[in-house]
Amino acid sequence: MCLDNIAIDNIEIDNMIYENDLAKTILENTSEGIAIADQDGSVLWVNRAFSHITGYGINEIYGKNPRILKSNKHNETFYEEMWHSIEEKGYWEGEIWNRRKDGEVYPEWLLIKAIKDENNKVDKYVSLFRDLYKKYRSKKDLKYKTYYDPLTGLPNRYLLKDRLDLLMAHAKRNNEKLAIVFLDIDRFKRINDTLGYNVGDKLLQVFSSRLKHIFGVDVTISRQGGDEFILIFEDVKGPKEVINHIKKIFKRLREPFKLKDYEIYVTISAGISIYPSDGDGIDNILRSAEVAMYRVKENGRNNYELYEYNMSNEISQQLKIENYMIKALEKKEFILHYQPQVNTITNRVEGAEALIRWHHDEMGYIGPMQFIPLAEETGFILPLGSWILEEAIKDAKEFQKELGDEFIMAVNISAVQLRDENFVGRVKKLLNKYDLSPKSLELEITETHIMTGPELVLRILEELKVMGVKIAIDDFGTGYSSLSYFKDFPIDKLKIDQSFIRDIIKDKNSQGIVLAMIDMTKRLGLISLAEGVESIKELEYLKKHGCDCIQGYFTGRPMDKKDFIQKIKKCDKR
Repeated sequence: MCLDNIAIDNIEIDNMIYENDLAKTILENTSEGIAIADQDGSVLWVNRAFSHITGYGINEIYGKNPRILKSNKHNETFYEEMWHSIEEKGYWEGEIWNRRKDGEVYPEWLLIKAIKDENNKVDKYVSLFRDLYKKYRSKKDLKYKTYYDPLTGLPNRYLLKDRLDLLMAHAKRNNEKLAIVFLDIDRFKRINDTLGYNVGDKLLQVFSSRLKHIFGVDVTISRQGGDEFILIFEDVKGPKEVINHIKKIFKRLREPFKLKDYEIYVTISAGISIYPSDGDGIDNILRSAEVAMYRVKENGRNNYELYEYNMSNEISQQLKIENYMIKALEKKEFILHYQPQVNTITNRVEGAEALIRWHHDEMGYIGPMQFIPLAEETGFILPLGSWILEEAIKDAKEFQKELGDEFIMAVNISAVQLRDENFVGRVKKLLNKYDLSPKSLELEITETHIMTGPELVLRILEELKVMGVKIAIDDFGTGYSSLSYFKDFPIDKLKIDQSFIRDIIKDKNSQGIVLAMIDMTKRLGLISLAEGVESIKELEYLKKHGCDCIQGYFTGRPMDKKDFIQKIKKCDKR
């Protein structure tokens, strides 16, 4: 809508007397509200439509500043941009929310023009406006859906970009800084997958409310989609100020989210970029904050990170890995290596853990920690995990022919695979295909995977246990699971994480934790296996205190199938 078709440039009003009766008739009877103010902003005259729309008669508004109509729905930056446009262009036009005399807030389309005298100095301001309330009511839902997130009520990515464009222009003109914070809720997908989308949606709503409660209306908060949020802090002095704001969020996240029958603790990863140093455009500055957030994800989550230029190169590297990874399975670039697991009493190799390796023609060796998390995030872990399982079962049968029927193959299983309803059937099919006894297969899951949905995991593990497949808990001691799960779950083995073994000879705390774990496994009738054993002293200590098995560089590095068979034949006297 544009009101500029009404010629107001040549209107001259002096002492409230019209020079032209026709002009008087037009101005008094037009449906648009009109107000004329002097160079200081004091109202000199209003027409009937102005009084009808706002509720203020000429006697009530004369001599007052139009800010009496202010609704407080716009921040100071909005008005600064408005007057900057009037000073630079001579006018401003746009949608604005004002307040009627009775207190009702309403939308209007407003045009303000500066009228200059013969010396080119502003003499008066003329405002024309049209009440949009009725039209706005019919269009409100459409506009709301366009610019606001329907779940949380927060501005969406489209409105965020509009606001950011405005704030960046203001910051540039006033030589100020903006801080953009990209927030992502850690492992949110797991909540959706295990507790359901209703619980996930409710969490997003409560999380949004908590953010609004922390910062109020002074900070723009936007939901970008999924579990991603963006916060904009205006006129910041430097990174330290922004970090103090972020710490407020981390402090509030110590409190659980109570959702119906669930009490959920969440953590966030936060990336911070500063305008204009970290990007000169909207897309660039947002991308910088996102890149910093992904760096936090890589380093273990539950933290914040400031953007640095070299981060962009690392993210590009990740995207290359992701693209190559999908093709690598087709090109048969993945291979399995095997690390022996040794009985501490008999010193015999009882089995091996299958470990995936990837060598790319261009990038060279790509470690599992670089591509396995990407595979889980993208869902590629399902076809990749199926390939690993089949290769390991096929090789296990070959190992048994060479090394004996008691040989056990251990294979890591991801949380994504455990959520696959067809997983148990796939395991059974592969065991039958390669004629491998279920008792010769040991599936390793981390204790964190148990927490992805205890009821579902319990059902799947029980089905596997009925088949005769062995179950091991990997990286024990590093997760957050309740010990009560180990009483109920069909577990055969606990693998003590290597972080506790590393300092076991000299660190009393590590010794205490490891001895407690070994004692617990014995009392529960489970097998204990220590990971990361690298010296004879560590082996002797673990053997002395009753640890059943060990795995680590001391007994052998991961090897391909051929080298593994040769080494075990040479060292293991079966």
